[in-house]
Amino acid sequence: MNAENQSPDPSSPVTSQSPCVDLCAIDASETCLGCFRTLDEIARWSLMTEDQKRATNRRCRERRTSKSGTE
Repeated sequence: MNAENQSPDPSSPVTSQSPCVDLCAIDASETCLGCFRTLDEIARWSLMTEDQKRATNRRCRERRTSKSGTE
């Protein structure tokens, strides 16, 4: 994912791996347009438990799907 700068397959299992794709651009809602984490989620990432990271990745996946308009 990071090495290829591609978003993960939406059908793949949710992991605790960072969703960062090295494409950082923050929109008006303070969400990164590359990984779809909020600024707060980015700042807290290193302090999160594995379960919190997976939950964050689920929310990122939902934001990405919502933004693209596809399922």
